[in-house]
Amino acid sequence: MEIRINIFTAMKKRINPMYLDDHFRERSHSQVFTGKYSKVNIGIQTIIPPRHYISPAISASHQLALIDFPRIFYMSHTITFLLISLLIIIYFSFAHTVQDVPFIYEFQRGAVFAIGVFLLYAGVYFPDGALNHPHPVCWRVLQGAACFYCAFLVFVLMLDLDTARQLMKYIDPRLGVPLPDRAYADDCRIYTPENPESKFANLAKAMDLYIVCHWFGWWSKMLIFRDAYICIFLSVTFEWLELSFKHWITNFTECWWDSLILDVLLCNIIGIILGHLTCKYLELGSFRWFGKYKKSYYRSELAKIFALFSPNEWSNYKWQMFDSLANFLGTLWAISMSHIIDINHFFLKFILWIPVNHWVLLVRIIMVCTLALVAIKEYYIFLHNRNYRRFSSATWLYHFLLLLELFINVKFSMQLFHTPFPNHIKIGWRIIGGIVLTIVVILFIKDIRKPGKKAQAFDAYNPPIDIEYVK
Repeated sequence: MEIRINIFTAMKKRINPMYLDDHFRERSHSQVFTGKYSKVNIGIQTIIPPRHYISPAISASHQLALIDFPRIFYMSHTITFLLISLLIIIYFSFAHTVQDVPFIYEFQRGAVFAIGVFLLYAGVYFPDGALNHPHPVCWRVLQGAACFYCAFLVFVLMLDLDTARQLMKYIDPRLGVPLPDRAYADDCRIYTPENPESKFANLAKAMDLYIVCHWFGWWSKMLIFRDAYICIFLSVTFEWLELSFKHWITNFTECWWDSLILDVLLCNIIGIILGHLTCKYLELGSFRWFGKYKKSYYRSELAKIFALFSPNEWSNYKWQMFDSLANFLGTLWAISMSHIIDINHFFLKFILWIPVNHWVLLVRIIMVCTLALVAIKEYYIFLHNRNYRRFSSATWLYHFLLLLELFINVKFSMQLFHTPFPNHIKIGWRIIGGIVLTIVVILFIKDIRKPGKKAQAFDAYNPPIDIEYVK
């Protein structure tokens, strides 16, 4: 006699698999010892994974580390963190209470501790992601910060424009005032002989600290996408986006040599090359051409510390954009996400009156860039691994964050910008839309003409497990 039960059917009928386990265990006690059955195979015990549970899809797609830290760092310390956090809050709320201070100071002080408590809870109880270096708690805190930022964006989205601008004063009293207009393309001459300081004054003025920021930004973007062709395409298309919105945002108005030479051919390419070399180093590792050598104690300890901040495993992405229609649309959306995040930076700065050198923008860039590192990695696995059929927490947060920022920009832009797009910009976007539509049709026909029918993919979250009795 053989009994087969599909565990997915039990899930749809809201039958707890633990009940199946107990049910067949009771039958085994009453029937195995009577000689009717001689063996019982239980295929699955539970479908409720704990936080440290690693699914088959994750374990099949990542090289998991065994032990990276001392044993004490793997312990939860939930009670310890609870007591320490309460003691700190009680100490600062009673012993450091200051009388007759401005309301903004009290608001900022309370907000800092409220955010700290939320991040503490995120670091202790949020689920782990695909990355675990330098420590999983770092990525949990990052998810907590992204959650809080998304909640703040929802709050701003419910306000009108003037209230949203004045809200920034509670973050920094210097905010909430109009930004001075700055001209970026009044004089586009490269050679200025009449200037007493330099005959290349305009070029020297453009060579500032933001050159290094461009290098670092595109180096980071190369580590995120891990494909030089994708990053070069991003670099060129972002210049087109600047050209499309320069009649609204003055930051996008640049001289031709600033946009073409300094941005695309100098800053962006150098950052992409440095990122490509970094990816190659992380992928290949280092070789010992002269065999083993004796390391000093300090060198060994420094190597261990450096290893904690390096990835456990590294592989370059092969987006295969034109292999199929699904790959093309998925990669096109990944490119669009990168452009939306970059465009949001300039629009939020202009709409909410945030100076270009303010720490709020720096914190946003660091948080979004770090979140993109894990979100794009998990999005790539979602796109190319047929067993990975749902968004991870980082990918979900990344989409939610960039779309909330986009909604804020669209809502407030309707009140600020009324100048229509120039005709050449409209024609350019129509040409781009026609090219994309042509590629979609070609890839759709290519997918239809592929020989053979695709076999049904194995679902790691719903495996075909049978529970059987064998005589």
